[in-house]
Amino acid sequence: MKRIYLLSIFIFVLLLMTGCWDQDLLKDARLIYGGGVDLEPNGKILSTYVIRDVPVSEQQSPKNELIFTVGSTPRETRHRADERISRNLRAYRNRIIVIGEEMAKQDIHQLLDIFYRDPKSAFNARIGVAKGRAEDIFSLKKVGNVLIEEEIDELIKSKEQTTTVPKVTVETIFPVMMDPGEDFVLPYIMENGKRVDVSHSAMFHKYQFTGILSQDESTMYLLLKDKKGKSATFTQKISSEKDQKKVYNFMTFNVEKSKRKRKVLIQPDGQITVRLDLKWKVSVLEYPNDLLNDKKTVARLNKLLSKEMTDLANKTLKKMQKARCDGLGIGRQLIAFHPDTWKKQKEDWGSNYQKVHFVPKIQVEIIKKGIIN
Repeated sequence: MKRIYLLSIFIFVLLLMTGCWDQDLLKDARLIYGGGVDLEPNGKILSTYVIRDVPVSEQQSPKNELIFTVGSTPRETRHRADERISRNLRAYRNRIIVIGEEMAKQDIHQLLDIFYRDPKSAFNARIGVAKGRAEDIFSLKKVGNVLIEEEIDELIKSKEQTTTVPKVTVETIFPVMMDPGEDFVLPYIMENGKRVDVSHSAMFHKYQFTGILSQDESTMYLLLKDKKGKSATFTQKISSEKDQKKVYNFMTFNVEKSKRKRKVLIQPDGQITVRLDLKWKVSVLEYPNDLLNDKKTVARLNKLLSKEMTDLANKTLKKMQKARCDGLGIGRQLIAFHPDTWKKQKEDWGSNYQKVHFVPKIQVEIIKKGIIN
């Protein structure tokens, strides 16, 4: 009886010890560090895979291998790439996904489906849109001595800190894509000679790329969204007088603090009005004309900068409305606080969003003038 009892316990313990049945050893994998997707003229998808070969010795530098495959879906291109290499192709170290411009004009939700269905995907990978084709960006292979995927990843990371482009990953973009009351904006990656430029942003409506924001407009959008990074700088022309020397006619300032108030108002006739009041405390980084110890001069500059920045906000919002990009989530505000209005607007929110009346107002106050004042 005792033997039967011990044997039962032994079998029960064995059933619990299932082992590492789903192990995926790193030594059996070839790792993707970057990926691009382009639309071919025949409607097929061209995928670019950046695979890093780890050096055998510490004295050798890591190298990239580029693999290009064509297929009807991203999964099919992945299978075809897997067939060309030894070991198993894995994406859990992927750092950057770049979508070609023509591909981004299609439905990118379907394009990203492969990442959301695979638990081994790198959900923290950054994502951006390439000017032209993504394969051309990755074909640079290196910028200086830095591998291309590392250069793009680090460049986007630094631009996030300077409030130039939004911070977006494969994971964070998903809930916004699923939200009918909000659109998203991605970094716009441009090839500039043998280097890469990430200073613009790509606007989306629903799942499609619809327009581009310039560097100042992109920074303004992020400040209107209350998503300031560590710094946010603008260079503004100060005087339009003809006798002013052009090179000395500008001021560069950094937004130290930004406080935003947003109100979504529904007028009796159904007109949606959005008031955006921002108060900025700024520091002067460069102003060759100086004279900032004069209170009247500082007051005049505060007034001028407030007007110019309000004009820039208006220009940015009009551009976003033209692109039907509700990047500020006005639809989300209607869903939460004005559900009856949203029911009337949601069927064609892209067109109705273009009729929203925005009233931005930015008040600039210079609080730091540099060590010479």
